[in-house]
This record gives sequence, C-alpha cells and structure tokens, in this order.
Amino acid sequence: MLKVAAYCRVSTDNEDQINSLDSQVIYFTDYINNNKDWSLVKVYADEGITGTNIRKREEFRNMLDQAYNGKIDLIVTKEVSRFARNTVDALNFTRKLKSVGVGVIFINDNIDTRDTDGEFRLTIMASVAQEESRKTSERVKWGMKRKMEQGYVFVNSVFGYDAEKGKLLINEEEAKTVRMIFNKFVYEGKGAYTISKEMILDKIPVSKRITRWSPTAITRILKNEKYAGDLLQKKTYTPDFLEHKSVKNNGYEDKIFIPNHHEPIIDRETWNLAKEQFEKRTKLKETKSRYSSVYWCSGKIFCGICGSSCIVKAKTLKNEKYIAWRCKEAAVYGKTIKDVNDNLVGCTNGQINMKALNSCIQFAFKRIIFNKQAILTKLFKEINKTNNDVESSNELQKWMDKLKNKKDKILQIYLEDVITKEEMLQMREKIDKEIEALNTKIDEIKNKNNCENNHASDMENIKDKIKSILDQDTITTEIYRQIVDHIVLYPTHDLEIYFKYVSEPISIHYITKGKGENYKTICWINKENHMLNLTQ
Repeated sequence: MLKVAAYCRVSTDNEDQINSLDSQVIYFTDYINNNKDWSLVKVYADEGITGTNIRKREEFRNMLDQAYNGKIDLIVTKEVSRFARNTVDALNFTRKLKSVGVGVIFINDNIDTRDTDGEFRLTIMASVAQEESRKTSERVKWGMKRKMEQGYVFVNSVFGYDAEKGKLLINEEEAKTVRMIFNKFVYEGKGAYTISKEMILDKIPVSKRITRWSPTAITRILKNEKYAGDLLQKKTYTPDFLEHKSVKNNGYEDKIFIPNHHEPIIDRETWNLAKEQFEKRTKLKETKSRYSSVYWCSGKIFCGICGSSCIVKAKTLKNEKYIAWRCKEAAVYGKTIKDVNDNLVGCTNGQINMKALNSCIQFAFKRIIFNKQAILTKLFKEINKTNNDVESSNELQKWMDKLKNKKDKILQIYLEDVITKEEMLQMREKIDKEIEALNTKIDEIKNKNNCENNHASDMENIKDKIKSILDQDTITTEIYRQIVDHIVLYPTHDLEIYFKYVSEPISIHYITKGKGENYKTICWINKENHMLNLTQ
C-alpha cells in the first residue's frame, strides 16, 4: 500500500480563500481515502503564501523532508501552479523526489511524474505557470501604481499614524512623541544621539514599527515626509517577481510624490526648519569628516565589551585640547541601562586619550617587522583604484539595456490590453529621453578617461613620495593609518592592536601619569615582561 500525501495552497489569507483551503483539504482527504491501494499520510496546506518561492512555505518544506526520509511514496496536488510557479523549482523538486522513488500527480493537469513523458509535460506546464505568474505580477504592480497615484497608502503602519483602508489617520498618543522629537531637534538644538538617550531614560513607549529608541530611529522620523502631510511611495521596488525581495529604489522606477496628502502631525514651518537643520548639520559633518581625517585611527577602534565602534570626543581644558576615543554605546547612552522594552543599552567601557593611543601604537610598531613592499603594493593599488574610480561606459550600457528591456515590457503590457496606447507612448517617450541622457553621459565619461590618462606621470610622482615616506626613519601618523588594521579597546587600560601584514595582534597594557608637558604613557606588552616609557 502506497503512503500518499497531498499538498494544497492558497496565495492570500482572506476569508474566501481560507474557505477554499478547507475545501481542498476535505477534497484531498476523500480523494486519497477512496483509493484502496493508498494510505493517507497527511494533507499539507500552506495559506496566504506565494507560490513563486518555497522559503516561506513551511508545510511544503515539511512534506519534502518526510518524502526524502521515506515517509511518503506519492504526492498528489491540484495543479502545477499550486506546487510551484517557478519552472526550475518544479523540475528540481520532482526530480529529487523521483530519485528517492517518490512520484507527484498533478490532478487537473493530468500529469504523473512516474510516467515516461511526465517530465516533458511538466516542463511545459511549469513554464506556462511561471509566465502566468509574471503576467500577474506585472498586472498587480500596474494596479498598485495606479492606486498610489490616486493617493492609496500601501503601508501597514507608521509611528504616529494608523493605516486603515489605504488612509493615514493620526494616532494621537504616538503623535505627541513625534512632536516632542521635532521640538527637541528644531527648537532645542539637540541631535539624534541626545534625543534617543533622553527617550530611553524617560521610558517613552515604542511601537511595533520602532522596537528601540536609537539615533537611527530618531533620524528616520525627522526625515519622514509623512509627518508634514506629504506622501512619497515606491521608495523600494521588487526587481525579480520570483524572489519577491524588495530593494531600495535608486531611480530604477519612478517614485510617486503627493504633497498635502493627509493630515500632518508637524506644521510646515517646523518641517522646513528641520530640513534646514539637517542640511546645516550635514555640511558640518562633512567639514568635520575632512578634519577628522587627521585622526589616523578613525573607524579603526572598537569596544572590547559590546563590539561597537568608538567615536572621538574632543574638548578644551585650560587652553589645552583633549582628544579621546570612547565606545559609541557608552557615549550615547552612558552606563548600561534597560530601555522601555527591558533591553540593555549603553556600555561600561572606558576611553583612551589620543596621546596614550599614539604612544601605544608607537610602542607596538617598534616591536614588529613590516613588509614594506607589501604595504607599497597595497597603497599603489588603492591609488590606481581611486584614479580610475569613475563610472564606466560598460556599466551605463548595462543600464541602457535595462531601459530597452523595459520598453519591450511596456509594449507587451500594451498588447495584453493592460494599458492604453496613449499611456504606452508616454512611457516609451520618457524612456527614450533617459536613453538619450545615458548616451550623453557615456560620451562624457570617455572624454574624462582620456583626460585621466594624461595624469599618469603625476600619479607616479605621488607613488614616489609615498615610498619615500615609508623609507624614512621618522614614524608618522600617515604610516599608522596605512598599517593598522583595527584596535580593540578593553577596560583597565588594555588594548589589542591588529596590524596589516602581521598575523598576530599585539596585546598592550598601559598607564598614564602627569599632565600637560609632564604627561607620559607607560606601556607593557602583556605577553612579555617588558616596559618602555614614552613621553608625548
């Protein structure tokens, strides 16, 4: 007697479809029990799940596991489109099942993979199912875009708003928090780090959309146009209908912007002031970033307790500038505390003075031998990369090919009577303009590359200068920048220094003494009983 299982699936979770799923389960139970040579194992059913990819089809995967383990001899299902809408998956799984002696019967398609022509017929039907899935995807996307243009909101929820039937309605409790954040940023001059820390200390409630107050969460709120009453949709798009994976829309598809779409939480004046603040702070950050390039260790220091990166803290004490590096979690949240969800935030790690850090690096540097040629090779490679780091005409050509493919798809949609001829011509005209702009860009890049070739001799001079820097006896911070991979900062004045081209880290313990001109750092290599005094 054959051990038989059935598989059924519906792609949405509305009430009608759930009833359909229940009916399918009853049908397959009777279908199998009515065959005297069959023994029912189980009816596997997935509800509200797409068929184009099996990652989220838990019951389907459970059924396959049972079949591979010899618990199932035969699988019956309604049709190929219920089993898989991906041709490759359909063939792949039926072949694997056949290899372990398990057949699949597609009732409506009259296909039995145990038959000699079963795979041939399955290939045809699976291809048809996949093409139908593609057409359905195109129609759904087209319909969604039309609804977006009409102002329908395709979001589940936004902090401060409740989404109901395509509309955004203010959630007054959360709206109070949104207004407080904007007030702190615009009128109190506080940054995202400070605001998030205050929110945690004050135990301000979060939501499903925001599980923890963080600088990133605060920044997203301050930049979200919905709080000013505007609506921007299609910030992401799905490039592959089989994968159903959304990616950031960086111009591949047109975004849809509707001003004054719904009731705002923030008045327009406050929103504009927040936008101006971001622009000013961005320029200031860029300036600081250029200045912080003098810090050879930027982005290289990490906390040994929580793993966060360390950030620089600079202040002037008695006309002397004090620079130190501290764990970002500790700098933002202070010592370890619990937020409103009882999650631990903050860190107990300390900080390291820049003078002490330089002394430790110098101490470690003098105790290892570097392969200067390896360093030079790496540097020259980076220089050449920077010199030639421009958009290639090949990449733009690939983008142009995508646009041409998009034109073909628009024509196909028109032929399928999804859009009107006028809409088709408007869309193709727009793509033609983009292609023309790309051609202009390609010509510009070719001219630019010709100019870059004329600078080859200048680049050789730069390389010679770098080589002379590495050959000199004086150790500079530029050398540190190039040879130090990263540093781990631990409590109690312990460091692990990881150098490029050196396999093992150098573990150092240090103490500092004195102030001003009398300031000194005393270092030990932990694995050696050795000490050196260095005065900065």
